[in-house]
Amino acid sequence: MAIKPNKLSRADQVRARRSIEPVQRKPIPRMQERISREERSASRVISRHGSYRSSGTYTSSNHSRKPVYLSTGTPGSELRLPALPKLTMSWRILSTLIAVASIVLLFMMWSGDTFRVNTVNLSGGIRVPMEEVKASLNVTGDSIIFAQPQQVEAQILEKFPDIKKAHVSIEMPDALNIVIEERIPAILWFEDNEELFWIDQEGFTFTVRGEANLPIRIYSDTTPPQSLGYIDPYTLLTPEEMGKLEFDPSISPVDPGFVLAVQKLNTIKPADTPMLFTKENGLGWDDPNGWQVFFGNNTEDIDLKLIEYSHIVQAILDRNLQPVLISMEFLHAPFYRLEH
Repeated sequence: MAIKPNKLSRADQVRARRSIEPVQRKPIPRMQERISREERSASRVISRHGSYRSSGTYTSSNHSRKPVYLSTGTPGSELRLPALPKLTMSWRILSTLIAVASIVLLFMMWSGDTFRVNTVNLSGGIRVPMEEVKASLNVTGDSIIFAQPQQVEAQILEKFPDIKKAHVSIEMPDALNIVIEERIPAILWFEDNEELFWIDQEGFTFTVRGEANLPIRIYSDTTPPQSLGYIDPYTLLTPEEMGKLEFDPSISPVDPGFVLAVQKLNTIKPADTPMLFTKENGLGWDDPNGWQVFFGNNTEDIDLKLIEYSHIVQAILDRNLQPVLISMEFLHAPFYRLEH
């Protein structure tokens, strides 16, 4: 006998309904749909930080402020002041501040009187007057940041041929230190018995000033032989010609080999006998026997020339001759000249 529906319990009714109706379940969403929903949800999230920060109960203001506590003098108690901001500075800001400070400092050095050349210290000079060097430079009052030591050195060497070397250094805030080395005279040149100039070991000529330690005196009627490649600016006719030629300051006016010849012959010639020079016969001197002897412009084969000269002198004296000149310029072609 069947049971009436109104006689069934609620649980039996649910079971009976499930056995008659098919179970309708919600479809499980696909993985791709789930991912798209998550992406749509994530797009609505707004992040205000460029990098990941861990979550916490503190805020960013806690990092930017530093609490300050003052002691009250009572044990266990202290006074808290309002938190001070903690300042941070990036490298970009720091480099900008340094650049601005440098520009301000350069402007102060350029415009202020503190950094203008006020003192020129000169040392190393003996014959060259310090005041003359200072007056020729004319740098007093100029800004020291524009002072160029190499340019000052070149200016000194150009205006003072008797200075061999010059070293210029800057001493802040307003001084130039100059150390010079003067040339040492080796020869004192006379032309037509007039004292003209000094010549140093390297063949450079310069004005006679002060005193020197025993330079060799040479009496001549002409100028000394020039170095190979030397150009005398005073022999040029026009400024245009001077502008076309390049002058090498390292080439001396006088041949250095000529200076060596003078020094060598000076040790051979008789004492208290002046050295002579002629363009035709070179270097020589007045022989005590009453004639002039010349050995050319170099000391090549000088020992053989002296031996040959002694034999020629003996032959002349034996023959009772009185020459006015004996030339030993060429070793294999010596000659003498008698009075007319």
